[in-house]
Formats: sequence, structure tokens, C-alpha cells
Amino acid sequence: MNFAAIGIIWCLLAQAPGEGEQFEPHMRRKAPPAQLDEIPDADREATPARHEAETDDPPSDDAEVSSRYRKAREPDPDERLAPVDSTPKQKLRPPELLAEALERLQEGAVVGEPLTLQAALARTNDRQHQLRIAHAYWNLCAAQVDHHWARNQLQMLGDFTGAQANLPGMKSARASARADVRDAQLAVAQAQAELSDLLGSRLEIGPPLASDRPHVGDYNTHYNSIFSSRVPPPRIRLIHRTLSVRRKAIDSHAEAIVAALDALESTGEEFRDRGQGLATVLATFEQLKHERRAFVADVRAYNQEIAEYAFAVAPAEATGATLVSMLIKTKPSSNDPPRNRSGSRVPTRAGRGTLTADSAEAEEAALAAAHTANFRADDGDDLGVYQGLLDVDAPERVQKLASLLHWDRNLPSDGSEPATLAECLRGVAPAQRLNVIAAFWKAREQAARYQAFADQVEQLNALPAIAIGLRDRPGMAEASVRLQASRKMARAALLDAQIEFLGAEFALTAAAGRRLDQPWLAPATVPQSGRYIVSSAGHGRQHSPTARLGDLVRLQHEKLEERADGVIQADVHRAELINLARTGAKPNHAESTADAEEPTPLDVARRAVSQQNLETLAFLRDLTGYNMAIVRYALATWPQNISNDELVKKLVIARNTRRDT
Repeated sequence: MNFAAIGIIWCLLAQAPGEGEQFEPHMRRKAPPAQLDEIPDADREATPARHEAETDDPPSDDAEVSSRYRKAREPDPDERLAPVDSTPKQKLRPPELLAEALERLQEGAVVGEPLTLQAALARTNDRQHQLRIAHAYWNLCAAQVDHHWARNQLQMLGDFTGAQANLPGMKSARASARADVRDAQLAVAQAQAELSDLLGSRLEIGPPLASDRPHVGDYNTHYNSIFSSRVPPPRIRLIHRTLSVRRKAIDSHAEAIVAALDALESTGEEFRDRGQGLATVLATFEQLKHERRAFVADVRAYNQEIAEYAFAVAPAEATGATLVSMLIKTKPSSNDPPRNRSGSRVPTRAGRGTLTADSAEAEEAALAAAHTANFRADDGDDLGVYQGLLDVDAPERVQKLASLLHWDRNLPSDGSEPATLAECLRGVAPAQRLNVIAAFWKAREQAARYQAFADQVEQLNALPAIAIGLRDRPGMAEASVRLQASRKMARAALLDAQIEFLGAEFALTAAAGRRLDQPWLAPATVPQSGRYIVSSAGHGRQHSPTARLGDLVRLQHEKLEERADGVIQADVHRAELINLARTGAKPNHAESTADAEEPTPLDVARRAVSQQNLETLAFLRDLTGYNMAIVRYALATWPQNISNDELVKKLVIARNTRRDT
């Protein structure tokens, strides 16, 4: 039996459902299948002809949960912010979010002919062309989801703020929401054109609409079995490493979406009742929009990566039906799902997904890494982590801040091998130096970004204690719901950052010419952050290429000094606001108009945490830009035959990112 046959057998075995498998309702366990059209036998017997009853005679009980984004699950032990007398809420999971968003293939100005993935792949037998079709199909599917949610957001904006429609801020928000709908409509049209071009059918049928739902359950690659005696392509190694993390990110973003909807509901009701807090309502809308887009981006990437993997291991003679069966659940449904009061289909419960996962470590392992940053002093007051840098001169301040942010204190344990910049350049030809150095600094930035998101998670996790202490204050129940949404969003962002870090390690290892079947390289040199002395020998030729590169180095560092000040000031401000929040006090208008406009001290502290994270990410981005400016200047200044070790000495002061604890 050849390797290709072994590969397809393993993939098909991965899709065989187990006997007697039971539905697992909560998201911390294995996800349901991508298709939700089947009602389990037990449910069908318990609720005969339920879909007909709900379609013909919708229920009128006002106590019915109005949100379609809820499904029964066990209470999350981490949700400690709900009011004491509240009842556990029912949440939807990723497949149900997609089912609702993809239910109406034609809505608004979107038109087209429903097209299955199998029908799309049947247009050609060329495997690479089929892969391009699969990628375009999921691009179209994602565009359709974005369009549905853009329309939904515009509708919700009117529902929650209709009484205040004439406020200037409201007019601007609704105009922006209408523009988002048009952007989404355009994206659907462009994705339809892309897929039509690949199908060669633009003149045969109308524009296509993706009718198959993407897979969002676990996926078992059987990597070790399939590649036990052959070398996998480099891209397949990366996909194998990132699929499980992206799968967790999908679940995490789904939780964040539902939490954002809860926050929007509570905040919107408060706005309708009191007519105050428009800025908070609009900010919550922005959070929901951001999480929905992040969710769709991860779902699209997950399914495109599954397609790359499956097509790489499937035998050349595999039919389109066989290929599709390796990507999504394809078993047709014999029952129509029920409909809710509005007439739209409600996703029904389904059994475990046909694509199964390897036994995974605890799902929260990446989020439970030890965070060593301390955001609270022994006396109970928060101190700015970088407060001691306020009195330090600007150049030294940049150096110390960069060193702290690039200290590897809580990176995920992924089996990588620490390597300095000099070690990564060993044996690299002069023509490839720039590529290796760029990959190194990009990976270093991703490592620091991951830790910045980990710090944000920790900072937000410290706020529930404040919420509990102030739970009797007006507006704290709604503020607690908003805080819970922010915490879930931060966790989802941390998983996305982990994916980016894995990809950066892969790119660095490949650029350095190292073996990808060995531990990947983790960058262990702190970027240059002090002032770089640009030679003045070129004076008199101010417009020479070298002089211009030197000017860029100086400008980059000047900008970096301002970024460092922004991070430090945001950190100190965050600590002050958290200390005020503990007492229930709000900052006065003289201190900050933006802070004073927040409805509760808890909202003030939460926003300050997010602002510090944004400032930190901007500093890290500009620090990478500064080091790349130094590289380009040095390569243009020093002779091409300079050794790699000597070049490194010209680029950076050798400092390691790992410290003794």
C-alpha cells in the first residue's frame, strides 16, 4: 500500500463517528460538527414535529430568551461577575453562530446561486486548482458571514438607540454602520468574482453563494502516522502545529462574541432607560464588531489550512466527494431544523463532529502559563510597572522599557530552541542576511506581543475583585458584564498571538536554513533600543542613499522615545485609575474628560488596561522598525564581505532575553 493510500485511509478513519457518542454541550469540551442539520434520535423522539409547530404557530411567551445567540451549557466557573440573583445564561457555540449567519444565502443586495463545495471542486481534477477553489470558497463564505453580521449590527444599532437617533454621535455611528454594510456587500461581490473566475463559469450561471458551512470542530491530522516514513512539506509542519491552537481561538472568540452580545444587551437597556451612556453603547458595538471579524478570520484560516493539509495527503485519484469528506461533514439531513418566532431557522443540537481530535492537553494550558508581572503592591495598591522609568532620561528609558518588554517571562512552552541573532546567522550567505535578520526581529516582536497580551489578561483578571467590592453601586451589574466580555476578548487575542508567534518561529527557522523536523528557533536577543550612532563621514553628500538611511535611523529612534513615554504614562495612569476604582471614586474632569465620561469606575479601569495594551503594541512595532532601519543602514555602510559575527556587533549590543529568576 503506497503512502497516498495510507494518508486517505487515516483521514477517512478520522471522520468515522464513534458508537454511542453523546452530545457535549459546553465549549470547554470537544466542539459539535460543522453541520447542524441533524437532530439526534433522542431529541427527535422527545420533541416530535417540533419544527412544524414552531413554524406554523410561533410561541408567544414573553419570557422566552430573545437572543438567538444562546444555547444550554454548564455555568462557566470563571464567570464570577454576574449578579448573585442572576440565572445561568444559555450560550451558542461556533457552529451555531455560523449556522445563524449563513442561514439566508440571499439577503439584502447579495444575490447568487447556492453552490456546494463538492460541486465547486468537481469543475477540475487538477489538485492545485482545486486547492485554490477551496480557498476562494471559504473566502466567499467568510464574506457572507461578515455581510450578515454587518446588517445585523446596523439593525441592533437602531433597536438600542432608536430614541436617540438624532444625537450627533448617533448619526455618525449609524452612517458608519451603513458603510460597513456596503463594504461587506462589496467584499461578497469580489469573493464571488474570484470564485467564478476559478470555476470558469461567469457566463454560465449566476454568481455563486457558498452553501456549505465551514468546519469548526476538532480535526485529527494523524500527522505522526501519515508522515512516519516520509518527510512532510514545510507548510504542512506549520499547519499541524497551529491547527489545534486556532481551533481553541475559534471557541474563545465565539465565547467573546456571546459575552459582547450580553454586554451590549445590558448596556443598551441601561441607555434606553436613562438616556445616558451613548459612548459606552457605541464602544460595546465596536467590541462586538471586532470579535465577529476575528472569529470569521480564524474560521476562514482554519478551513483553508485544513484544505491544504488534506489535499497534501490525499491520493492523486481521490474524487471530489472524497476530498470534501476530508474537509467538512457532508452527510445530508433528513429533517428541517425548527424555526423561532421570527421565522428564521434555529440550529438544533447535533452529535459529536465527524472529524475528531487527538487527545489534547487541558484547553486552557496556553492561558494558564505563569505570568510573573506583578500588578499589585503588598499594601493592596496597584503600582505602575514602569513607574520607576518616569525620572529616567529618554534614551535610557527606551532601553530599559524594551528590555522589560522583551524579557521572556511567560512564553508558551512549544518545544522551541532559544537562539541568538549571531547563532541564526551562522552559515548564512551575505545575500540572505537581510531575510534572516528580518525574520528574527519579526519573531522577537511576536514573542513580546504574546507577553503583552498575557499581561493584559492578568490585569483584567485582577478587576473582578473590584467589581465584587462595589457590587451594590448603581451600574455595577452592567459594568461587570462588560468586564467579562473584555476578559474573554483578551483571552482570544492571546491565542491569536500564540498562532502568530508559532508562524514567526517557523519563518525564522526556515530563513536560517535549519531543519524543520528539529525544535524551531526562538529568538533570544533583545533588539537594539539605545541610540545608534550614525557616521558623519557622509556629510557633504546629504542626499546620498547612505545619508538618507542614516536619517531614517535617527527619526525612528525619536519616534521610539515618544512611544516609550506613551507606554509608561499609560501604565502609571492605569494603576492610578485602578486604585481609584477600589474606592468607587471616579476621576474628575480636570484629570481626564474621557475617564470622567465612563459610567462606572470599573469601566474606567477596564479602558485604561486596554489603552496600555495598545500603547505597548505600538512601541513594539516601532522598535522592530527601528532595528530594521539599523540593519539597512549597516548593510549599506559596511563592506559586503564583513563576517556575520562582526555584522551582529554592528547591529545590536548582545543581551539575552532570558534572565535568572
